[in-house]
Amino acid sequence: MSIARIQPDQPQTGLFKRRLVKDGAWVPVKIWYGAPLDPDTGEELDRSPRWQALEGDRPSDDVPHTWLYSCDHPIDKAEYDYLMALGRYSVAHDPESPEARSHKPIDLHRLKPVF
Repeated sequence: MSIARIQPDQPQTGLFKRRLVKDGAWVPVKIWYGAPLDPDTGEELDRSPRWQALEGDRPSDDVPHTWLYSCDHPIDKAEYDYLMALGRYSVAHDPESPEARSHKPIDLHRLKPVF
């Protein structure tokens, strides 16, 4: 059985994870080819299809850049759902956690002790 090689210059649909900054928390990424979504309702718009990506809950402005930094980290649906839930929970209940501050590097001095 041969394994399909991922090409950094050819986006593929799927679920991935990436870090938005060096030493930052993992953020789930969804990449697909289709009609754009309405930012308010989430419904498909009557527009021509294109490559799109979500980084967490935010649409990506630069899909090739998102693909390049996430293509080496494919994940399954369960991990994608977990990372999405963890990010949403952290934003709502623990704003100082690395998952809530994914645009900043993890500072080990600011983390709460695990025990």
